[in-house]
Amino acid sequence: MGQTTTVEAAALATDLAEHAFAIADDLRAQAEHLLRTHADLSHLRPAVTAALGGLISGAGVITAERPQRLEWWMGADPAQRTRLDLDLDPASDTFVDVGRQQWFAVPRDTGVRHVTGPYVDYVCAGQYALTFTVPISRDGRFGGIAGADVFVADFERALRPALRALGSPAALVNTHGRVVAGTNAHHLAGSLIRDEQIRAALLTQTPSTVPGGVTLTPCGTLPLTVLTWS
Repeated sequence: MGQTTTVEAAALATDLAEHAFAIADDLRAQAEHLLRTHADLSHLRPAVTAALGGLISGAGVITAERPQRLEWWMGADPAQRTRLDLDLDPASDTFVDVGRQQWFAVPRDTGVRHVTGPYVDYVCAGQYALTFTVPISRDGRFGGIAGADVFVADFERALRPALRALGSPAALVNTHGRVVAGTNAHHLAGSLIRDEQIRAALLTQTPSTVPGGVTLTPCGTLPLTVLTWS
């Protein structure tokens, strides 16, 4: 296995993630304009629905103001697209506190973009997903988030050929050791890498090899790393 091939696999994973972030960032820019002009968020709907398809299974914007506003759509298939309907009223018995969700809270608290997952998205689709979110700025303050959802199954389908081409067991994992994509039954999407040495090395986000011959190749600045077992 050549290191260049491993780097190429990491680069492909990075490109897939950056595509989702590009969708989120475009929606952010449009949302910031609408918020400056106090326009209705529904004006974003054509841009949101146009973003769906291919790798993108969901996309939209949620504001931070009270009452919060939401324009988020799901469904790669145009015939099956639905608008996400969340109860954002804190006084309601069915209130959904998005402020507690990592995909909302991390951009709010850090001011930078974030990858959440893989996690089971019970709110939207009930299957493993990755959510790519960026903070929206309004009058110099946090104004909400714009984001894009990707089903892990679709991300894995796009990445698996490159992982298999490495010629040895391989997996893409997040910094907590949760598997996004793998090449064998030991590394199924959603499973957890439990080796403490690997988990500690993942947190450093630097290329390295841990005892036992496991090589870590980070995906740029993203919280994702390609693992290969010799």
